[in-house]
Amino acid sequence: MRALPQPLHRTESSITSQRPGFPSNMWRLAFAALLFSFGCARHPNVLLVTFDTTRADAVGYAAGRSGITPTLDKLASDGTWFSTCITSQPLTVPAHSTIMTGLLPFHHGVRNNGTYVLDKKNVTLAEILKQAGYATHAIVSSFVLDKQFGLDQGFDAYDDDLSGGPQQKMFMFREIKANQTADKAIAWLKGGRPEKKPFFLWLHFFDPHADYEPPPELTAKFPGEKYQAEVAFADQQFGRVLATLDQLGLRGDTLIIVTADHGESLGDHGERSHGIFVYDGTLRVPLLFSGKGVPSRRHVDSLVRSADIAPTILDLLRLGKPKMDGQSLVPLIKGEKENPRLAYSESFAPRLNFGWSELRAARTSETKYIDAPHPEFYDLKGDPAEMTNLLKTAEVPGAARPLVAQLRTIEKGDSVAQAQNSQARLDPENRRKLAALGYVWGNDTGTTTGPRPDPKDRIAYWDEFQEAQAAIRRHEYSQALAMVRSVLDVDKDNVVAMASLANVLVKMNDRQGALQIYKHMIDLDPERDTAYLGASRILREMGHFAEAEAYARTVTRLEPRDPEGYTAVGDVLLDQNKFAEAEAMFRQAIKLDPHSSVAVSGLGNCLNRAGRLREALAVLREGHEHDPTSEAIAYNLAVVVERAGDPEAAKILYENALKIDPDHSMAWNNLGALYDRSGNHAEAIRCVTQARHADPANIEAAYNLGALLMGTQKPAEALPQFEDALRLNPNFLPAAILRARLLTVLDRKESALGAWKDLTPAHPAAWLQVARLELALGSEIRARAALREAINRGGDKLRQAAMKDERLRRLLPAS
Repeated sequence: MRALPQPLHRTESSITSQRPGFPSNMWRLAFAALLFSFGCARHPNVLLVTFDTTRADAVGYAAGRSGITPTLDKLASDGTWFSTCITSQPLTVPAHSTIMTGLLPFHHGVRNNGTYVLDKKNVTLAEILKQAGYATHAIVSSFVLDKQFGLDQGFDAYDDDLSGGPQQKMFMFREIKANQTADKAIAWLKGGRPEKKPFFLWLHFFDPHADYEPPPELTAKFPGEKYQAEVAFADQQFGRVLATLDQLGLRGDTLIIVTADHGESLGDHGERSHGIFVYDGTLRVPLLFSGKGVPSRRHVDSLVRSADIAPTILDLLRLGKPKMDGQSLVPLIKGEKENPRLAYSESFAPRLNFGWSELRAARTSETKYIDAPHPEFYDLKGDPAEMTNLLKTAEVPGAARPLVAQLRTIEKGDSVAQAQNSQARLDPENRRKLAALGYVWGNDTGTTTGPRPDPKDRIAYWDEFQEAQAAIRRHEYSQALAMVRSVLDVDKDNVVAMASLANVLVKMNDRQGALQIYKHMIDLDPERDTAYLGASRILREMGHFAEAEAYARTVTRLEPRDPEGYTAVGDVLLDQNKFAEAEAMFRQAIKLDPHSSVAVSGLGNCLNRAGRLREALAVLREGHEHDPTSEAIAYNLAVVVERAGDPEAAKILYENALKIDPDHSMAWNNLGALYDRSGNHAEAIRCVTQARHADPANIEAAYNLGALLMGTQKPAEALPQFEDALRLNPNFLPAAILRARLLTVLDRKESALGAWKDLTPAHPAAWLQVARLELALGSEIRARAALREAINRGGDKLRQAAMKDERLRRLLPAS
């Protein structure tokens, strides 16, 4: 077995490859639980709060700025806070894994978001506290901390239900807002916690993560500082949780810890967000302890690490000192002097996601060394912004050598560095969601030879790709197209960038181009289900059902636990009116994921179209009650309610769907149809126009807008709508008929004649219009021939129609 690197600083014996901490302390925890059972004084409650993506200088007490985080400021005043706490990773799952285990990433094994799961061999803080008799409960606010990634270990309940959160934005994590997280915490404290046990409650607030969308009142309070406003909102809502502790009389018996997983670059060193670099903008985080056993009004400026949090909590609770990479901070909290610590941090996303070099950093309170293809060394005392790299030459300064030696020791025993990467196999739906966000961009196979690119030399391309994604969200498709193609010029086989390119092409109504991209992605990576699903969707919309179904069924074979594959098959079958088969697919998807709003809405739609209205209403109403933020469920419920004969209720539901997703094209379309039937044609035109803007490829909206404009005597405006519908589907007969009629009304005889002739194979009555136009163009011979063809094809019915037209009647042969 390969020897593991030693921790950077510890006083206990060295770390081994065995599961750290738990076995050697089992007797202590069992004894503590026994004491509870005999009625001895119980341990205090523990409230651990993690703010996502929060820099150390984003909190008021650390930044010297009043009024931005009053809740945290009061806690810091009542407790002890640390001004230099360094996280182990600038990504959420690895950083939280360190917080929860006291281990550094090369020991707990989580090196990236989404592609790693915290292995069960690790012992978490929750497991230790549960063993000691605590009720353990977690409330997380983003998909990135879904229980599939392993941080649920040791929790009696792990609440990762994001139902009721805002509509998920493209390329962004699904989340719930801080007020919803606080609501859940308050409900649990008031009615969900076992009152006979002390509790360990972990709260995670995701709001400071991009995109920054604070409430309007905080946007106004922090003009031009949306990120800071998001931090303030999380602080405000956390204050409600503390008020509940006060109300319940629990505050005095609760140990409170507040920290962040990582920070945010905000443009420092050219990085817009986080995840790539290891500068202090993303590594330096807030840390405070408050409550029982913690001195008040104490500020510690010694260097500490996020790995120190778990051992400190256990030490404060007198639950022993398990072997961890972190060290208890209790001596520093008490004001005692200690040997200086070293902090290790890393960023493996550049390597695992993009094929660039990983970054490792080791630092003291005064200096920092970053191991990279172009290494860096900083005097933090004189250069806290890390702007002047002191490594002018290949010679390593004497002050940096101990740090370099530590990093070399770690790297030597690191399995990832030795190309023994063991990324966990995730649920495919979650892997796909993370891939769309760029977390699994490439694939580090460990076979790369030669030097990898330095992230400093490539950060501009990553930022350009992020800006392209933002442009797509803003519907600026031409700009996004140019940006994505620019990225692909540098990295031609980048499948995540290709997926974004295909997305843009669909939005720009280039389905064939998008389909070719998806097929190329499949050639490059046959295991990536995103491409199969994208190709299936396009082929279904084009009416190529057999090929669409084949692609969708490939997903169910590749990933039989993936609900989206089954919903994709169900959609194809439903479009062919194969109701029983489609229903089976949707029900299988719901079996795999009962909370899948896509599967629930698909089943409701299927039952509706099969004529089982009552069953459809029941399925969709239950789904809507569980997740009122799902625009798909709200939309399909509106369709069924409208069909059940309640247009006013349907109107409210369509409007609700549009509040959730203002770009829901079919909701706009159907709302317009309701207004049209009620006689409000102007509002109908407005709504269907919105449907067209939201999705230029919506054939039904194109046709309906043309019909509305035609009905309000605007033929010249109506014509392009029918022509768009026919570009989308050349076989769309109703659009072809109305286009031919409009060309006739507009007196464009030659074009109209061609349009009516094109219709004759599928629509024999078109021969009567051909005959009329031939007469108008002066050819009685061709008119007679067209009339004969009409009667031959349409029989007596068309003869009777010709008899009613004086121009045609005289061309008929005598009977």
